[in-house]
Amino acid sequence: MPPNAFPEIGPLITAAKADGIDARMVLTRVLVDLFVGRSWHSRDELIQFEALVEPMIRIVDTHTAAAIAGKLARHAETPRGVIEGLLAREDEASYIVLRDAVMLDQRTLDILAERGSGLVAVAIASRAEITETTARILVFRDEASIDSALARNTALNLPSDVVSLLCARARGHAELAKLMLARAGLGLRDRCALFLEAEPQERAAIAAEATNRVFLTRMRPSPVARRDADEVVLSLAGRGKEKLAGTLVEWLGLRTEDARAIVDDATGEALVLALRACGARSSSIVALLLRRGLHLSRSVERIFSLECLARETSRAAAALIVDAFAQIRPRPLRHLAAPRPLREFASSGVEEPASAEGFKRRERKR
Repeated sequence: MPPNAFPEIGPLITAAKADGIDARMVLTRVLVDLFVGRSWHSRDELIQFEALVEPMIRIVDTHTAAAIAGKLARHAETPRGVIEGLLAREDEASYIVLRDAVMLDQRTLDILAERGSGLVAVAIASRAEITETTARILVFRDEASIDSALARNTALNLPSDVVSLLCARARGHAELAKLMLARAGLGLRDRCALFLEAEPQERAAIAAEATNRVFLTRMRPSPVARRDADEVVLSLAGRGKEKLAGTLVEWLGLRTEDARAIVDDATGEALVLALRACGARSSSIVALLLRRGLHLSRSVERIFSLECLARETSRAAAALIVDAFAQIRPRPLRHLAAPRPLREFASSGVEEPASAEGFKRRERKR
């Protein structure tokens, strides 16, 4: 080991020995600052630096380890042994290295993402850049802390299937839903899936965008609209939540829990969209809301806003939103009469042709 690789530390070591103090914390910081302050290192410097710092990494306190981890992780020539020593601590310093390290190859990151601890996976999910494969490995673990780290990391351009899966998991989880809705460029379908978790302003924006999308793309009318929707909605007034939820299950093919979530939504917006998707007009919907409960009927402003939502949201747009967050099951196809089997000709007294040549060809008249 060359004695002059880091000559600046000589006086510090001598003074520490003379005073009988443990200068390892200070010495580690000084060595790291000297190391990262140089853009290029000789082979002798790399060898001596690893020999001096790697043993001290195991004994320094967490605060010191975290301080040097950020500097070493962003330095391209940090020896592999030093990085592995920081990773072996499994504390905040390890998190910082996994989040910022520039020398970790893709295969190592994928292995750590799949087999590492929760702390390791969260750190990788917090990196400024990861591949689509790494993102899929992380989301496949289905751990709340990892999902939150991916959603919080707005610098990542996550693949569409990962985003959709995170939005599906965010249903019923306000924190994850808020993080996903805050991501720039989130598609309309994914935003619609989080309608129940969205804030009022976000809900209004979703409804307006869905209406514009339906209008611009000339989508077909709501496939679940009913001609008798207004009459049935008026008859449901004052008959209780269970009856209303059961009607939504019957009309939209929803799961019972989804229908109850729509009816129990305190704002009334989800119910308005569900009824609009079924073809009900705004006047019938408002009449039902006025009979539902005091929390809506006493708020004139709330009733006006819901009436505006029902009036300005088209049936097709409402069906698009409800289908995203409640997944409307398609109606069964109409029953079509099966073609008459050839063997029935014999039983009906008509002789069955042996082949197609038995039929006379019709000539077209010009």
